[in-house]
Amino acid sequence: MLNLIIASVLIGAAFCGNAGDLVSVVVIYRHGDRTPIQPYPTDPYNNASYWPVGYGQLTNLGKMQHYLLGQWLRSRYDGFLSAHYSEKDFYIRSTDTDRTLMSAEANLAGLYPPKTDQVWDPAIPWQPIPIHTTPELEDNVLEMKKDCPKFNLLMEQLLETDYFVNISRQNRDLYAYVTKNTGEQVDDLQTLEYIYSTLSIEQFNNLTLPKWTQTVFPDKMKPWADLSFATLCYTQQMARLRAGPLFYQIAQHFTNATTNVTDTPKFLVFSGHDVTIANVLMTMGAFQYHSPPYASTILFELRRSSSDYYVNVFYRNSSQLQKITLKGCDFDCKLTDFVDILKPVLISRDEWDVECRLGWFTNFLLGVQFVVVLTALATFLVGSVVMLWLVKCCRKMSKGGVATYTQLPVDKIA
Repeated sequence: MLNLIIASVLIGAAFCGNAGDLVSVVVIYRHGDRTPIQPYPTDPYNNASYWPVGYGQLTNLGKMQHYLLGQWLRSRYDGFLSAHYSEKDFYIRSTDTDRTLMSAEANLAGLYPPKTDQVWDPAIPWQPIPIHTTPELEDNVLEMKKDCPKFNLLMEQLLETDYFVNISRQNRDLYAYVTKNTGEQVDDLQTLEYIYSTLSIEQFNNLTLPKWTQTVFPDKMKPWADLSFATLCYTQQMARLRAGPLFYQIAQHFTNATTNVTDTPKFLVFSGHDVTIANVLMTMGAFQYHSPPYASTILFELRRSSSDYYVNVFYRNSSQLQKITLKGCDFDCKLTDFVDILKPVLISRDEWDVECRLGWFTNFLLGVQFVVVLTALATFLVGSVVMLWLVKCCRKMSKGGVATYTQLPVDKIA
């Protein structure tokens, strides 16, 4: 198994492009192999004894995946990125989750084995390198879990569109079947993906899956699990609030690199999750529906050609390195075009706070209930006007207390 992993990781390492014109690099990767986040209620493997580490934790395989990815990055960028670690060259940020922090640590062990004066113990081929993070519920850049009421509303509206309502209707029997057999209420794509992920991990670890899974896993569940990764940045407005802060940092980093802003590292790394990878690709208009695998990596390379700067993007899905094209631009995308195309989604922290912390009235106006209430209000106003007109007419007709109604020949008397 280890030989296969090493072979797959090293494939493509020889492709490095022209390192001479490389100006800066941004790397975004998913953590390595992990245990299930949380077994479903009827899971036969809902016991810690089946797993080498706790739920949602990085396994030894996950550590190896990232150690080898670090070596791959060293091979690709050696010469551009000094083998001697310096905080002036390199900066890494991780989500505040054990598996992403540990993946970053394993990755750095492969990327920066200590050399010369950085060897502090000959028996330990490792050196400490700072990994920066932000509390999970305060992170709107990488974890993307800081509460944003407007995003929540946009997600609700998305799921109420005909397309997603039809998906729920189409999967009604599948949801009911999985709910019955797992004890987990499954009524949306995200919950179905969670069950699919758990089953995938158990199967990978050679655990025999329950018989009920045979009719739905993986074939019937996989397409919908894959689609779930597209929903968080399905519209431009959603992408702005979800992935916009991360793209803002990437654009700002590259702009600073071209203007020689002090303290701009040449290598910027983000350690995240599968949804991080999916959100970035989806925002770029380059996401082919799939579940981003462990240690999958997106590379943004800023290069210089004559007086122009341009951006190349690559996606390393397992062992394959493929070119990614930002929608509306060429593969060699001029930095100015890169920023202009992404401008509708780029959002600073201050702007994000303002757009997310909307008052009740603005949220009310954005909600679908506004249409219903507006219609009711309009009906009430029209009815009131008509009523007032009728009252006014009746008063004129009954002036002086004399009844003016005359029974017509066709009227019937009850």
